[in-house]
Amino acid sequence: MAESIVQINEGSGKKLHTFQKVIGANTVEDEIVVLGEPYVASYNAAINNISGATGPAHVIQIMAGATNKLRIRHIRLKLTTATAAGMLRIGVKRLTTAGTGGGVVTPTQLDPADAAPGGTAMTLPTVLGTVAGDYFWIASFSTAVAAPQIHAEQVWPPVSQPHVKPLVIAAGVANGIALVVVSAIAGSIVDGDIQWDETSF
Repeated sequence: MAESIVQINEGSGKKLHTFQKVIGANTVEDEIVVLGEPYVASYNAAINNISGATGPAHVIQIMAGATNKLRIRHIRLKLTTATAAGMLRIGVKRLTTAGTGGGVVTPTQLDPADAAPGGTAMTLPTVLGTVAGDYFWIASFSTAVAAPQIHAEQVWPPVSQPHVKPLVIAAGVANGIALVVVSAIAGSIVDGDIQWDETSF
């Protein structure tokens, strides 16, 4: 459905529910809001058995479609296997061109009534997309033989951030993000998923 508006005209009888308080010299009315169900189309791309053994491979890339903006809501990574000791590190960077030649991942709608995703996903492109800027987040997994973190999981963002914008990918097929292997570990395998919303605004 398209974005819409509702015109409100002041009249008699109806009342807005508010909470009154004083801020500085002003008495203000905070409006009480009842939250509705989320309505923005949301999508998920899951990966499994993806190698983290070679850097700077892109474990997965997410590219925007031609029309809609993507807001990354959730990135989850889990280390499932490793054959050597060390530290596997995978970070999130922007892409300004798409990689090619990897494994295609078909994103799925969380609500089957939503439109098909505009965003695309690919694992381990053979020709890497062009990364830009600094890392937004780096997940680190210890594979020390004495205390391996096999099946350890990391999630971004780690906590709810109600007053912070999510990671945004502008509309356009050259715009995206990649999960880049910063430090590789022999025999390492990761699973995970990335969740995002798509809107025209």
